[in-house]
Amino acid sequence: MFLRHAEPQDIFTVARNMRERDFQEISALRYDDDRNEMAYNITNQIAEFETVYVVGDTEPVAIVSYLPVRPGVWNLGMFATDRFKSVGLYLTKRIIRDIIPALDRAKAHRVEAFSIEGYDEVHSWLDFLGLEEECTLESYGKNGEDFKVFSWVRSTEDSVVWRNRRLN
Repeated sequence: MFLRHAEPQDIFTVARNMRERDFQEISALRYDDDRNEMAYNITNQIAEFETVYVVGDTEPVAIVSYLPVRPGVWNLGMFATDRFKSVGLYLTKRIIRDIIPALDRAKAHRVEAFSIEGYDEVHSWLDFLGLEEECTLESYGKNGEDFKVFSWVRSTEDSVVWRNRRLN
């Protein structure tokens, strides 16, 4: 398995072939309705960030990113193909071992993720990663879909603590 900086082709491939539920969630927050157009636009919007990674086994399966929103605030995002279960555990471990400490080193005081109402599998995963459900944004999507906001907020200047275990 691999986790490495995502090249534009990796992003486009995964975005074009993302799970149907991921497509519904992401397209609810965008003008795009066409998969190819959305894949192209996502690639153009995030490819130059150093904090966009591809995970896979023999091919790209998922894109995970943590993007700066403003000083100290980061947005965590992920989308994947139907093969996600083949890399899910590996990605989760790498987020815990590599990405959470990187956010700590970046002095993040808030990490947030937005997810469409009813995507319980993703909500459970975000909770497992240590983000807490903060609120529901009613009619946040372009067709009136509700979205949940998950966040981790630093309580002190100490290092990030995940599940009562320091990750330093």
